[in-house]
Amino acid sequence: MEKSSNSPPMAFILDYLKTNGDRPYGELRAAAETAGHSIYPIMYGRAKALLNMIPEERRLKRRRMREEAHGLAPTATAVTGHEGLHQRTLRSARASLSETSAAQLSVFLERFKEVETDRARYRAALLQVERLLRQALEATE
Repeated sequence: MEKSSNSPPMAFILDYLKTNGDRPYGELRAAAETAGHSIYPIMYGRAKALLNMIPEERRLKRRRMREEAHGLAPTATAVTGHEGLHQRTLRSARASLSETSAAQLSVFLERFKEVETDRARYRAALLQVERLLRQALEATE
């Protein structure tokens, strides 16, 4: 899964981690600054992922936490890749998602009915104004 990079700082990070093994970010950042590169934590994490230095379990856990934070259902990869996830939990997540969708649809339909009622009332008022204007024009002729 190793990929090469066109970015010199990323190439430096990959080379450093290959040579020295899994080293702390602070040490790597200091070495990069000495070599004239500016690096960021996201680059460090990406390089470790590319070199398979992050255990799969931790990546799946992070992905699951990120999905839960955004209110998303677990992906098939996260569900099938994690051994501790039971079918009951999956069913619960699907039910929760469908309840949320049903609640959102219910709110939408209520609002739609209100708008439809308002539209009918405004249309009736405009038709009445039109009728009054026609009567006024006929009376002046």
